[in-house]
Amino acid sequence: MPRAIGFARAAELFLTGRHLTGEEAATIGLASRALPPAEVLGAAREIAREIAVHCAPLSVALSKRLLWESRAMTREEVGQRETAYHHLVMGRPDALEGVMAFLERRPARWALAVPRDWPETT
Repeated sequence: MPRAIGFARAAELFLTGRHLTGEEAATIGLASRALPPAEVLGAAREIAREIAVHCAPLSVALSKRLLWESRAMTREEVGQRETAYHHLVMGRPDALEGVMAFLERRPARWALAVPRDWPETT
């Protein structure tokens, strides 16, 4: 959390246990946005749909892995891992499919699957 919102804000929240409003969490960068309760589920579903339709599953899985692991890594380590992941997916069918689907204005037909195509070492 200190990396996301800064040491002073994180210390204040950790040490006081103060609750935040959604607007405050979004303002300080702890949340991406604040919505009325009735809109939260619809917004979450829309984001999930965008990811499912427009993003290659293996690329999403690798991005999620890097996102979570990066919290314990230096910038240099993150850059090295990101480059390794980039090299891993760029020569594969989904890289071309994403571009072609965009240019042809059609839904992508992803070929790679996480259970089958996950790299042995990540």
